[in-house]
Amino acid sequence: MSAEKLSGNAAYIVLTREDAKELFAQQEDASVRAVAERLRNSPKHREEDLVLECGTSWNPIHRSLTDGTLDRDQGDFPLDHCVLGGRRLYDGDDFEAILIRPDIVPHIAGGLHNLKRAEFADRYMALDPASYGKQPTEAEGDETWAMVKLIRQLFEDAGSEHAAVLFTVAR
Repeated sequence: MSAEKLSGNAAYIVLTREDAKELFAQQEDASVRAVAERLRNSPKHREEDLVLECGTSWNPIHRSLTDGTLDRDQGDFPLDHCVLGGRRLYDGDDFEAILIRPDIVPHIAGGLHNLKRAEFADRYMALDPASYGKQPTEAEGDETWAMVKLIRQLFEDAGSEHAAVLFTVAR
């Protein structure tokens, strides 16, 4: 399934055990979204560096780590799980709440650790402008790579804590 309609600002949220329990207890999309947004905006989570705002860079990152599209079912493990490849907790098409399980987090951290800047730049510059919606530029590629490094650190930190990560983005 594709996420082509999504274009909003995204965030990664490192989940404490209590956060994960609360999130899993939700049965309806509206309550999943409410919990995800509360966690994203929580002063405590922000103070503890459990939230990483990534703006719209999630889009070229996912495309560059998979097959050049926003199809969540494409790409190779573990990099395909970095953005849209985890478990969907929200069924609607106006918001994504994607869970990356604690046992998967270290694999993603390792995959990102092994990803070299030159390889990422090649993948990014190879994005099809028609599918991506614009021509990839070196400047945006540099900004996107800087975000990849922050995401890598978040996954490394979450992995050392055996924590799950939640990716969220709205339309």
